[in-house]
Amino acid sequence: MDKATRFKSMVAFSLVLSFVLTFFYTSIVVGQVEPPLGINEKLIDISEEEKQILQSLFTLTQEIEIMEREEKVINQELEMANQEIIRLESVIAGEEANYEKNQEALERVFKIYQKMGPGSYLEIIMDSDNLSTLLKRLNIMRDLTRNTGKLLEMLEVSKDKLSSEKTQVAEKLALIKERQRQSKEALAKKLKLKEDKDAYLASLNAESKLYQEYLANMQKMLSELKVLLSEAAKAFSGIIADGSLPRDAIKITISLFNVKGKIDEETFNNILAKQASLSEMEFAFNNDEIKISIPKKQLVLSGDFVIQGDNILSFKPKEGSFYGMPLEPGYIEELLGEGDLVLDLKPLLGKNTLQSIKLKDGYIELNIKINLF
Repeated sequence: MDKATRFKSMVAFSLVLSFVLTFFYTSIVVGQVEPPLGINEKLIDISEEEKQILQSLFTLTQEIEIMEREEKVINQELEMANQEIIRLESVIAGEEANYEKNQEALERVFKIYQKMGPGSYLEIIMDSDNLSTLLKRLNIMRDLTRNTGKLLEMLEVSKDKLSSEKTQVAEKLALIKERQRQSKEALAKKLKLKEDKDAYLASLNAESKLYQEYLANMQKMLSELKVLLSEAAKAFSGIIADGSLPRDAIKITISLFNVKGKIDEETFNNILAKQASLSEMEFAFNNDEIKISIPKKQLVLSGDFVIQGDNILSFKPKEGSFYGMPLEPGYIEELLGEGDLVLDLKPLLGKNTLQSIKLKDGYIELNIKINLF
């Protein structure tokens, strides 16, 4: 190969190598400039206008889920009512059979009385040869009279029971009719809400897919939150029982008239931070409410503690928000499910009981009744 040919080959190779390196470098740079955003970041970074649109859609989504849950509850109640009616009808059939049987027995007894006539009783007594025979005949007559009374009593009891069971059936049927009406209303509302939601999404034109993605992501995170809150509720209820809440966490002050206990916000949150299932939760005690937040999940619930029984504090939510968007009361119930946040103070209070609770800025105050006996 001559020098000219070798020179041309080297130039061509250099150009190809330069192009390949430039392509890969550009791809890497582009990938670094626009890293993919996570769900959390996407929702935080949306504009105020996007947030308002998403909030409207999110409210509709919540209302649809609430109606679906109500519809499910109504259908379960209808199923239970139908099963109860089947049971009652079986009981009524049995009672009617007993009633007819006792009626027939009573009719036979009356026919015997009629055949015997009014003079028969006297003849039975007068024809007795001795005292022993007389006593036997008197006992037979007494048993016959007693059995007649029992039959009459059994008929009356059966009649009352039948009347009661039939009244229950009528009430159940009325309940079914009413719940069926409510079920139809719930279904109609759900369909209307879905139509409204679909119409709203359609009006967004090209952005419709984007908001559907937002909603799907929010629903996914809320499903994860349900699990998290359920686990948190179990851990929360066991804080005192497992010794995680030290005795000095409640500062006691004794006066002439009562005993007060104080739990401050900082101490409470420090205790929660040590629990794996509760470490993401933060409590804020204010004069008129308690706020529970999970900052990483953008969830805030506000409400208050109420006393259950003698020594249990139970959190009752009133409002809530998710990514700054309000949660419907019915949806908050669904979010918490059966996992109420309860704090059993019995291990600390012993025989003593809670009388009242006051929310203060930065702490909660417990009014404790001392029980000496």
